[in-house]
Amino acid sequence: MKVFDNLAAMLAVLPEGACAPTRLALSEFGMARSGATEQVSFTAIFGYPLYLIEEVEELRFVRSFDEMDGLRRSLADDSSAAFDVAEWIDDGRFARFVTIESGEGGPQYLVPRAVADSRHSVAESIKLFECALD
Repeated sequence: MKVFDNLAAMLAVLPEGACAPTRLALSEFGMARSGATEQVSFTAIFGYPLYLIEEVEELRFVRSFDEMDGLRRSLADDSSAAFDVAEWIDDGRFARFVTIESGEGGPQYLVPRAVADSRHSVAESIKLFECALD
């Protein structure tokens, strides 16, 4: 798993389309006006860095708000609509999951399509989330 704490680090590894939702979130926090968009710390703004899931086994870190026996469920466990954001981005090349943990924000996870296609729970969670919005 790669961990990014600013947009510059993301852009060095990921395509612009995968970075666009984070860039938009930063602009909504007023970072675009300050000229510091690419260097601002995600942890300082959102309370967490951004995580790039690189292996199927790492899906255990992507936790929804669903619980079983007092423990939050992960995408390694099962599908869930209990995310604040669950969507395909960059023309379906990445899945993005966000849980808002505090007033600052929460962790954001990007799952490349090759990893997402290895577990039905990724695509199914996005479908469930979209249905919950309708």
